[in-house]
Order: sequence, then structure tokens, then C-alpha cells
Amino acid sequence: MNGHRKSQAARIAGVVGLAAALAALSSPAAAQGARAAAAGHTATLALAPGITPNYIFPLVPGSNFSTANVEQFEYLSYRPLFWFGQNGVLRYNPTLSLGSLPHFTTNAAGDTVATITLGHWRWSDGSPVTTRDVQFWINLLSANKTDYGSYVPGAWPDIIKSVHYANASTFTVTFNRSYNTDWLFYDELSQIIPIPQQAWDKTCTGCTVGNSDLTHAGAVKVYTYLNGQAKDLATYGSNPLWKVVDGAWALSSYVPSTGYSAFSLNRGYSGPMTGSITRFVELPYTSSAAEFNSLRAGGVDVGYLPFEDLSQRGYLAAHGYALADWQTFGINYFTLNYNNPTDGPIVKQLYFRQALESLINQPAYIKDIFRGHAVPTYGPVPIKPANAFASPQEQDNPYPFSVARAQSLLSANGWTVHAGGTSTCARPGAGPGQCGAGIAAGQGLTFTFQYASGSVQLAQEMEALRSSASEVGIQLALSSAPFDTIIATAFGCNTAKHSGCQWQIENWGGGWLFGVDPYPSGEQLFKTGAVSNNGGYSSAVNDANVVASQTQPGLVRLWTYENYLARQLPVIFTANQVYQITMVRRTLHGVVPQDPILKLTPESWTVSG
Repeated sequence: MNGHRKSQAARIAGVVGLAAALAALSSPAAAQGARAAAAGHTATLALAPGITPNYIFPLVPGSNFSTANVEQFEYLSYRPLFWFGQNGVLRYNPTLSLGSLPHFTTNAAGDTVATITLGHWRWSDGSPVTTRDVQFWINLLSANKTDYGSYVPGAWPDIIKSVHYANASTFTVTFNRSYNTDWLFYDELSQIIPIPQQAWDKTCTGCTVGNSDLTHAGAVKVYTYLNGQAKDLATYGSNPLWKVVDGAWALSSYVPSTGYSAFSLNRGYSGPMTGSITRFVELPYTSSAAEFNSLRAGGVDVGYLPFEDLSQRGYLAAHGYALADWQTFGINYFTLNYNNPTDGPIVKQLYFRQALESLINQPAYIKDIFRGHAVPTYGPVPIKPANAFASPQEQDNPYPFSVARAQSLLSANGWTVHAGGTSTCARPGAGPGQCGAGIAAGQGLTFTFQYASGSVQLAQEMEALRSSASEVGIQLALSSAPFDTIIATAFGCNTAKHSGCQWQIENWGGGWLFGVDPYPSGEQLFKTGAVSNNGGYSSAVNDANVVASQTQPGLVRLWTYENYLARQLPVIFTANQVYQITMVRRTLHGVVPQDPILKLTPESWTVSG
């Protein structure tokens, strides 16, 4: 989400959050950061309004699984085993990866086996990054998997039969059957983030570091302690735990009330340090107008041009900024609560989801709201940027905008349509031409619909949708709240388990970034019981398609999965705006090309002039 980042992760993280193009409020720190940058020491980056980092421990729960926390916060300090993204292209980057390209074999039982060797990386305390750090992360995950935002029953770590740690640099994972090795590499093994066992393997602040993680009970206690420390935002800048890093940056200052984050260069970083930046600051803002004012004043090095200020491109260009669209490898959608006790039965009807999707005018949103800085979403796999994963069938919208089609779908399925009013169920029942199981006679099409605040464009989208929906008697009671509130509401209770979740429609404004899961097979998003399947969508056909895409080589099974969901609509797909219209100070080099899964590498940025 954001975000994640699950997402990205959502999701969301690898889960996608609101487009940073819709950002934020000026602060005195911005001007100070800009002056320091001119000296070649500090670079400042603007955060989107309401989208700030608030979780640091690299086992992110679903309620915090966002790009803001994973790709643009944790990864600065804690590097994943495999880094995907090189020169703006989604591909394995051996230079920034802690681990070698996996060597896959098949054992006598027919199981896929992956052997991985670590490079020569070190923690900031001087200790080497070893397979014990990999084991530590895997043990904590395995004992606390249902708290992890990227967990999917039947996927990682459930598919592990055994792990053998041959020595400090090499380990072997044996899986429980034969799998598509592309999926294993891009989606499963890619989740591993080695964490410093020599500093973190304890159950309280005053406890001695030991090997508690080697037992299930001990791993639960260690996770409980570290998760508790991660929730103590006030200590982020001072807690010794978060000073032990293997990434290029260590958090030195953090303000919980705003999300202001300052990072100092890890002088012991093992990776390439090609830039001149020694301090990196993420600046929070609370409105797009204030962020734009900061840009005009030269108060931020890497910011973004709000859509409503596109006419000011020339002014900013004349005052030292260059523009670059930041296109992401993600999809955009909003979620429906299939298990809401009142409206869940309506949401479960395919004809209703088809009608609602037919009210999304993606071409108009892209042209009139996003001024061309967006691409359409027609299904669960991105069609832009161009990639091999998107099927030929998904290139076209199966449900183009049509108010007449939406009205016909409702009328044909038992509803009396009241344009401008509230349509009601006239023919209850589960048979042909009836409203559907669990829908009462006279029940109306009314929904609470909460969306993320801070974005003029998202508000315009929602108002446009409300207007179109009203034409067929679907009443959407819109309200807005900060991104973090939307995520907490949407993921705060697992709708697959708790039928009492009261929210009806939630839109955090960015859908999903395929960040920690760049192979878009969908198990984290739409498989029954997945943590990031916050709406509780469930389909046996889809579950089988997902498994086939994971176990069969090639793309045919993946295409089957995405073609099915593009028509079944587990969520409502909508236009995917660029993550942001980035404005980069011309004296700052190395920011562009930007990473398609939104990671940041300020250690490669250089100030000139």
C-alpha cells in the first residue's frame, strides 16, 4: 500500500500509498536542509501529506505495511537479501543485493531447492552479516507469521520444508514441492531481510543477547519485545537497537508527531557509495499548497509538483528544478468489505461489482484530473510500465465507463433503479433475476465510503464517482481521513475472520505496489485468507489459479489468473496516477532514473555547484 508494501504492500507493502504528488506543509527544517544541501552534505526529500513512516522493525504488521514504512524507510537502514531495481528498470541488482542469484535444483523427492551465498557485508557495529542473521529473521517470521503484513497461508514461510545453514555465508532452502522458480525468487525469497542477531536476539531492554529465537516460544518473546520497541516512536532517534544497520543510513532523529526523519550516513556501509550526501532528511508536509510554496522558495531538494500547480512547471524550471514522472510497477483500486454484516451480501454479487466498475471513468480521470500523468488499471497486473507479466487480454478494459450498463445490470438483477435517489431490492432471492442471497426486500444501495485526505485529485475522483453512482441510485456517503487512519481501519480487523467489521468501502489512494513481491502472482492480495486481502474476497477458482501461477513455469498460468480477476473484480480498479511528478534540484544528481518500486538510494546522490 502506498503501500507494500506490502504492499509494497500494502504492500501493501509491499502496500502503495497516496501519490506523493499531492503533498504537503513547509517547515523551518526545509530551508535549513536546502542550505546544507548546497554545501554537499544534506539532501531533503518531501513526504506526502498524511503519509509518514511510523514503523521501523523489518517484520511489518499489516496495519503498517506501506511504502512509507518499507521501501522508503526501513530499506534505507536494513537491506533486503535481494534488491530489485537498476537504472529505473525492474530487475535483479547484484551490486545492491546481500545475496547471490539463487541456484535452483530439484531433489529426489521432486522438491525445489534454492542455494544462496551471502556477499561480504557488515553491520555498522563491525559484525559480519551472516546466515545466522538470515536464520534469525526466518525464525521470528515463522513463529509470528500471522502478524506479518505480507503473510499468505500456504505461501512463505509455510512452503519451507527445511533450511540448512551450511556455514556463515551459504544456506539452502528446501521447499515442500516443485515451484515456479521465478515466483520463488521474486516473491518469496525476496522477502528475506537479514537482521542483526548479535544485537537484537533478546526479550527485554536489559536482557543479555542470546539465542532465544531458536525455540518457538523464545522467538515469540523476542518478536514481542522488538515489536514493542518499534511501536515506541518517541525513541526512534535514540534507541540503540535501530543504530545497528547494514544499509547506507542510520536514523538519527525522528519526530513522532510529524514523521520528520533524519538519517546519518553509515560510514561502515559495505555497498557502493558513489554520492556526496552525508545526511538525508525526509520532510513532512500537511498540504500540497505548503509543499509547493517550499518548492518555490527552494526549500527542498527532491519534491513534487502538485497536479493543481502544473501550470507552474516553467517557473520551477527557471528556478533550478527539473521534472520527472515517477511511474511505479503497481495497480490502483479501492476495496470492498465482503463480510460487512449489512452490505457484504451486495458486495458479493458480481453484477454489483460490474456495475460499480462501469461507473469508473478512467479516461476522464486521466485526462481531466491527472492531466495525463496516470495510466489505466484494468486488472491485477500493471499494464504500465510495459512488462511481460501483463497478458494481452488485460490491455483492454472489460468494463468501460457506461452509466447505462450499470443501470441495466442492476435492473436485470432485481433492483428498482431510482436515478438521483436510492435504488432498492424489489426481487429478493438467490435465483436468476433476483438480488442475491442475504439481500432483503427493500434494502437500499447505500454505502459509507472513506478515502485518504490530503489529495485534491483523489477527492475529485471520489466526487466524480459519487455523481455517476447517484445516476443509478447508488448512494456513496463520502468522508476523508489521513492515510494512516484509512490503513488502520481497512486492515485493523481481518474481515476473513471477523464478520463484525463495520467499514464498507475504503480507499487509501494508491492500491498496491509490487515492491517486496515484484512477481505479480497475487497471493498476497487476493488469495483467501491473505493478510493484505483486507476485504475478505474469496474464490476457489482464483485460489487454484494463484497456486498454478506459483507452481507451473512460464507465464500462461499467471495470465489465466489475471484474466479471471480482471472480470471477477475482487476490488474496483481505477486509474493509477504516477507516484509523483518529481521535482529535483538541478545541482542534485543521481535521483533519476527513479526506482519503479519506489526505493531510495541517496547514497548515490551527488551535489554539484
